[in-house]
Amino acid sequence: MNKRSRNIMLLLAEQKQDWTISDLAKKFKVSERTIRNDINDMNDYLKQQKITEIKLGTSGRLIIGKDIGKVKKLEDGSDFYTYRLSKEERKILAAGILVQTKDHITLSRIAEMLYVSRATIINDLDGVKAFLETGHLHVISHSNKGLRLEGSEGNRRLFLLRIMSVGANEIQEDSGIRGFMKGLGMEFKLPEEDRRILQRLINEQEHAYGRFLTDASFDYLMQYLMLSIQRIRQGNLISEPVEGNKSKYKMARDIVKYVSQYWNLEVGEGEADFLCGVLDSMSYIQRKRRDQRIIGLQLVTRKFIENVSRELNLNLNRDFNFYENLVDHLESIFMKSFNVTQRDDFLKKYVEKNPRVLEVVKHHLDMLEKFMGREVSEIEIDYIVIHICAAMERRKKKEVDFQVLIVCGGGVGTSQLLLSKMENRFDFHVVDVVSAHLLGQEQYEDVDLVISTIPLKNFEKDYILVSPVFSDEDYLRVNRKIEEMQEQQRIPKKRASQAAQGRKISEDLIRILKPVIEDEAVMVQAAKKIKEYFGISEPEEEPFLYELLTASNIQLNVECRDWKEAIEKSAHPLLEKGYIEERYIDAMIENVKENGAYIVISPGFALPHEGFDTGCNKVGMNLIRLVEPVIIEDIDGEQESVKIFCCMSTEDHKKHIKAFFHLVNMLTNRQFKEELWQADTPEKAAEIIKTYEMRIKG
Repeated sequence: MNKRSRNIMLLLAEQKQDWTISDLAKKFKVSERTIRNDINDMNDYLKQQKITEIKLGTSGRLIIGKDIGKVKKLEDGSDFYTYRLSKEERKILAAGILVQTKDHITLSRIAEMLYVSRATIINDLDGVKAFLETGHLHVISHSNKGLRLEGSEGNRRLFLLRIMSVGANEIQEDSGIRGFMKGLGMEFKLPEEDRRILQRLINEQEHAYGRFLTDASFDYLMQYLMLSIQRIRQGNLISEPVEGNKSKYKMARDIVKYVSQYWNLEVGEGEADFLCGVLDSMSYIQRKRRDQRIIGLQLVTRKFIENVSRELNLNLNRDFNFYENLVDHLESIFMKSFNVTQRDDFLKKYVEKNPRVLEVVKHHLDMLEKFMGREVSEIEIDYIVIHICAAMERRKKKEVDFQVLIVCGGGVGTSQLLLSKMENRFDFHVVDVVSAHLLGQEQYEDVDLVISTIPLKNFEKDYILVSPVFSDEDYLRVNRKIEEMQEQQRIPKKRASQAAQGRKISEDLIRILKPVIEDEAVMVQAAKKIKEYFGISEPEEEPFLYELLTASNIQLNVECRDWKEAIEKSAHPLLEKGYIEERYIDAMIENVKENGAYIVISPGFALPHEGFDTGCNKVGMNLIRLVEPVIIEDIDGEQESVKIFCCMSTEDHKKHIKAFFHLVNMLTNRQFKEELWQADTPEKAAEIIKTYEMRIKG
């Protein structure tokens, strides 16, 4: 704001009389148009401070919120016009002004913005230029035009982040420069809800690529992306491809894709290239310890679900979606990449409405805290409760017959993945998946519900905003909306939708054809064509256990002298196929030496494994059953007798998870273990595994 705008705002804050545009124009001796522009500036400031904006009523009357008085307190101690900026502070702010100026700016204008003389800015100019040079930005002087800054958009963003860092670390919190930085747009913030969504998007990509940022790097990436969103909205794009190391390009590309989808941004071609460089410059948590413990975390999660299910008298053990989502969440807590610091009102109310679930979670929280080595916070508990509530809601299987339109800002792959997730969790009829600009078409006027992955500007009807990856929180929001619509009798209950009917018919056809088509490859193709005919899209999924443990990946009656030889022989077929490297076997053995019998996931059954960055090329399993069991000594001196070793290669932290989940479930069944122990051929063992896994899947 300029000085006049600030004086007008303070005048309005006194609330002594009603003001009109005309009254203010006369008082300050300017045009009404100028006053309207001043009000726009004031509203930008009020919006930043979360104070009710000024509105225009009839005859130019100003409508002012009751909270306008807050501006007095905000302005106390940060008076732009009485605070004397130091030479260092003027250098920072003048550089920031030049970075944010698209074209030319005069020395007089910079002086006016900083409330100093033109001579002062002239004296500061060499220092400002030298400061900008450190960021590869160059000041060019033009006669009759002023100063212009030359440098790439990427370097401008990085320089602005440096200014923010200086403002945060080297200047006192109550310093008057704070007011200047706000007024000059040098703070880059998003609303709290948008911040949470941005945190979630980063977390998801950390998990997807197995690269976990340190806390400081995570915060820096948040700042960079918030700044980038603002710069892109202002039309400042990174248009040209950027050369350099591209080791993290895919991760950068996906972050840019999801950010642009959610905030509906048109990004430049070089945006992902530049972000790749930013990611390369960051610090990451070492993955070795994490990868060694990921199976342990998955086991603890499995046991936690078992205990919670028992106490709630509700079997959630076979809900793979629940298990997978909860593992991801607990992993984000464990790796400190879960950065939510404020309780969300929606989630808070949902947790309060489910006191029994909260009580049960707290009762069994000690096993999670013991694994993580610290207490789980109240906010983290909220999200664990939410995952359980979402699983419970899914069990209810509400069937509704109403029309849903999905608005997705991504490409075909993203939209099909979202569609599949929606159809798997709900039985409503998805009319179409469209881009935002197609919403106004006549054929979509009668839809009952719009679900969008991006904010819909100028869309008058109600809609639900969800993440492109459709989390459990999104599920609960959509589910709550469905319940509200049912209560209002806007949609009928208990009627199968067209999508559900098509899915059921396709499943029936596949079930009928399976005994007829003996060739498994032909059957797979037939099932695919049937699903395509009924419009059922299936995302690329993790393999089932029976797909990994075929007869060729099972050896019976193997002789081994000790557990080391057992690990080597269980891994050898994977080594021959190129799934793993020699160092993977060495790492598994060293892991047991260091951590003991942690690989024994059920009495008599061991699952040797290692991190996917220690010589693993592809997800796979190979199982051997020994003639005589061998002993593995645990770190506390206890001994485990093991007869079956199932070596698992983990291509990433996700591909193996469905097979692992089913295996652990099956090992709790005494009958399964007995049959596996007694199988006389690899073919019989493979058949037993498939039979029991299909029971879980079904």
